[in-house]
Amino acid sequence: MTIRQPDRPPTHPDASPTHPPQLGTPDPERRNSPVQTDPGQSFELLREQVGDEAAGCYFNDVQYAEGALIMSGSTRLRCERGIWIEAGTEV
Repeated sequence: MTIRQPDRPPTHPDASPTHPPQLGTPDPERRNSPVQTDPGQSFELLREQVGDEAAGCYFNDVQYAEGALIMSGSTRLRCERGIWIEAGTEV
């Protein structure tokens, strides 16, 4: 299992500290952490889905460390306590 650390250099050739790696869309056949897309959506309800022991977030079977930033399409996601939180968009 691979764990990506947010403070390590990104492995994706187009990624940089200011531009997270572009990972595309989540594959429903692979392990993915939930994404909080609506600010009104209960963070704690999503936490119940992942459990208290979540150490990072998953995106297409790859585990990312707490605080990691990725791009899924034009949406920037940040890993927070086992849940991907929308952290803005890019064009």
